[in-house]
Amino acid sequence: MSDISEEEFKLSICHTDKENLPVLAKDNPEQLYRSFLSSPFIAASLPLKDVKKNIFRRKYNNFSLSLASTSEKVPYGRYGRLLLTILTTHAVLGSATTKTQDGSVIVKYDSIRQLLKEMQLSAGRSNDIKQQLEYFSKSTFVFEEKVDTVIQRSLFKDLLVEEDGFKADKLQAKLVSSGIIPFMQGMQYVELSEGGREGKQFCITIRLSPDFVKFSKEHSVPINYTVYKKLSSAVGKDIYAWLTYRNNSLKGNESIFIPSHSLVDQFMPVTEESHENQLRTNYNYIIGQIKEIKEKYYPELNVSINQDGDGITLRKSVPQILPEDSRYVLVTANV
Repeated sequence: MSDISEEEFKLSICHTDKENLPVLAKDNPEQLYRSFLSSPFIAASLPLKDVKKNIFRRKYNNFSLSLASTSEKVPYGRYGRLLLTILTTHAVLGSATTKTQDGSVIVKYDSIRQLLKEMQLSAGRSNDIKQQLEYFSKSTFVFEEKVDTVIQRSLFKDLLVEEDGFKADKLQAKLVSSGIIPFMQGMQYVELSEGGREGKQFCITIRLSPDFVKFSKEHSVPINYTVYKKLSSAVGKDIYAWLTYRNNSLKGNESIFIPSHSLVDQFMPVTEESHENQLRTNYNYIIGQIKEIKEKYYPELNVSINQDGDGITLRKSVPQILPEDSRYVLVTANV
């Protein structure tokens, strides 16, 4: 083990200037907090639990999410979701942290305790968050979207030749968009330990990739972080974020019916080999989460649960977060 001077160590690893550190809001149990999630991560979310492999794929309607990691696992569960919304919020804020010329965003913490405080978690969750940080730092994701439409053949008249065989004036077109995006360009921290005890993390620097920053800005959805954190299950968090997102798209007296199988496919998919009872069990669990959200956290939620068990109907609800809503402060720094 080589020794370096204290000054060399601080200059090379630890950030000693306080200007770029998160400025956390003072503790206030009455305060409401907001954060951001990307809409594609609402449509196709992280794994609900540890899938015990470094590849994961989820598909819903025209969206598919693929996660791949160079470590043994991909981000997952409720702490993965909380960390994702923190990273997304920093990406959306951009200049509120440290933005670089290449479009990446640098986020710095004195210690893991400071990150936990920002996330409003107890010190006992430090190992959980450290693990999820490691998974995010080594993971990339691919979102693929397929959009079907009908177009005039004349739009492609300069590209089509007789051998292509297209004769009709109107053609079916499928736009396929995909891309590989790393969450981070890199992460660095110092782990201090003594006497064989488990180490603690200090001087944490996270560099969010330019592609993740751009992706987050283009698809950001504001959510009530206060509620999102309180929901104990990963499924509950997914449903709450989805209800918030879907509500933003509803107009006036418009309503939308979501059948039971679509809810299960999105939030708790079952394999083809699974018994029909599993589909019903998962649907009932989802309905239980919706009822809890309405009763405890979102009483204005305008949702009807069909008594025959075939789905739910959503109508426009009073938004929990209005534009420039002064009741909320950003969960992240430097607001």
